[in-house]
Amino acid sequence: MQALPGWSKSYLKQLGVEQRAPSPDFLHELCRSHLQVFPYENVSKLLYYHTYQKSNVPTPAEFVENAIRHDYGGTCYANNASFLALLRELGFSGYLVSLADDHAAILITGLLENGESLYVDAGAAAPFFHPVRFTSDPDYVSSFGAEAVQLAPDPLSSSRFRFRRMRNQELVSDSWHFSPGEPREISDFSAAIQRSFEPGATFLSMLRIHLYQLDRQRSLSLKNNSLWINQENGEEHKILLQTVEELEEAIVNEFCLPRLPIREAVRVLLSAGVDIFSPEE
Repeated sequence: MQALPGWSKSYLKQLGVEQRAPSPDFLHELCRSHLQVFPYENVSKLLYYHTYQKSNVPTPAEFVENAIRHDYGGTCYANNASFLALLRELGFSGYLVSLADDHAAILITGLLENGESLYVDAGAAAPFFHPVRFTSDPDYVSSFGAEAVQLAPDPLSSSRFRFRRMRNQELVSDSWHFSPGEPREISDFSAAIQRSFEPGATFLSMLRIHLYQLDRQRSLSLKNNSLWINQENGEEHKILLQTVEELEEAIVNEFCLPRLPIREAVRVLLSAGVDIFSPEE
């Protein structure tokens, strides 16, 4: 096995995974751990932009350091670009793919004997605990509780696949699509990344945190001041958080992310005219 740079060793330590040779089982272990350790969140994005005037994706080394210091994860660009960098250091081959110019996911190549690519995604707030064999098993559904995603062949294009998000077995979105034969690097997403930092962009005008806790058979999903606790058996419980103190308590006691600077994120949103505690219209 090849020697790893320091950030990769720290990354694996955060994941609680030991280095070993690339294999489908190892990739599965990495995917499963990533969704439980690194949250899908926009707190880091809010603070990057409003506090540090940054509008770029952190490097993998910065990504790991931010996780250690602040319990950060990120949205799709940060999570998946860093995860791909780690996978490459571990000896996997692969690249990013663009989903409708709104999302970046990972395709891993050369791992299976038949040459089939595997879809990996640590940045969609979706239950991709396994690498998905989307070409040979198009009926496979990645699911957890009421949430599910299927990577289905696009009926309008034989070279394209659709990201079909479902809830309680009903389709809620299939606007994302990707072409496996169009490899991308994070630099190819520069325009999309810049758009994501424009005033009024989705993740500059709301609070969003999602994390899986498989040892407790649940996932946690925060949208502004609404906390959803979703059980693996499909049961759901919504808690409306009324104050910053209640929000901080939920981040510490439920998400177990005590270093996440949630109060600062709320203050940043308020300065931009977004009060996450305002009643929904």
